[in-house]
This record gives sequence, C-alpha cells and structure tokens, in this order.
Amino acid sequence: MTNGKLVLQAPHDRIPVNQQALVAHLAGFGLIGSSYGETPGVYLVGPKFLQLITFLGCSPHLQLEPRHESNEEFSHIRLLGPFEKPRLLCAGNTRPPRCPGCGKGLTQWRELAAAWMEGMYDLEITCRDCGQRSSPLLLNWRRKAGFGRYFIEIFGIFPEEALPLPELMECLRRDGPEWSYFYLNDW
Repeated sequence: MTNGKLVLQAPHDRIPVNQQALVAHLAGFGLIGSSYGETPGVYLVGPKFLQLITFLGCSPHLQLEPRHESNEEFSHIRLLGPFEKPRLLCAGNTRPPRCPGCGKGLTQWRELAAAWMEGMYDLEITCRDCGQRSSPLLLNWRRKAGFGRYFIEIFGIFPEEALPLPELMECLRRDGPEWSYFYLNDW
C-alpha cells in the first residue's frame, strides 16, 4: 500500500462555510461513506468512489476497507480545514515551482516552506535568476503541492495513478470557482 494521496483543493479564497452541509453533500454524492476512527473528518470511501475517480495503469492496488481496527493503510478520505489563512501542503515528491517571470526553478522554496505550512502565505519568494518576487499562492506547483484553506485528502493513491473525473470536480464546484487537485507522497 502506498503512503501517497490525491488531494482535492478548494480555491484559496473560498472555503466551505458549513462543514456539516459539505459532509452531507459529499455523502449524498457517494464520495464519502461512514466516519472512521476517532479523528473527526475521516471517512471510509463512499459507494460511488470508483465512479468518481479513474485509476490509471495496468493494475492499481486498492485497499478500500481497513484490514483491522486502527489500520490506516487503505483508501480513506480526510477533510482538512478550514484554515484561517491559506497554507502549503507538500511532501517528499514536491519539486521546486517555476518562476512566473523567467520559468527557472525556485530551488530555495524549502527555506520558506515551514512558514507557508503555518499560513504565512504573505512571504513572497524571490527568483535568484531574474529577481521577480512572487506570492506562493500564484506559483505553479505542477500538481506536486498546493496552497489552500480547505482540502480533501484521499489516502492510498500513488501520485498520478488516479484522476478525479469531471463529475466529481463539478460536484465540488457547486456554482463557485473550480477546485484543483494535486498529489503528495513521502517516499
């Protein structure tokens, strides 16, 4: 089982206001099932999980239910947030984002990562090649990290082995801005 995850990200300037309504919406749509464990916001996958996410490759290994109590090595879903300020979610697979000005890699991003993970998104990064200052909210993390105030983490998915289908993304959008997605994996 992989320790990777697919992360669905709400636009950083918009968060679900009513957590209970979102849970009911996701359950009604079939993405999430019953709650799991002691931690609030953790759910088993719902009955339509395999119709909302497509899996790539010749034979992805999916464990959809825990093998025993307190097991976390299976596909399950955690609602993460809302956070007061946007924060960075990153992992071992995260690569340097590119400078919006010159396209070079912003290799010093890890120096700011700890502050960004705590919600200090106003700390800009300066490109060492062209000098352009950029907000981390505007960087292209190339689906290897993301900034936001609300996330839906789907555990047990190897990076780029699964894609959320348009039906799922429309369910999340609900007449608002589009959600995005990325993958995290600690090797």
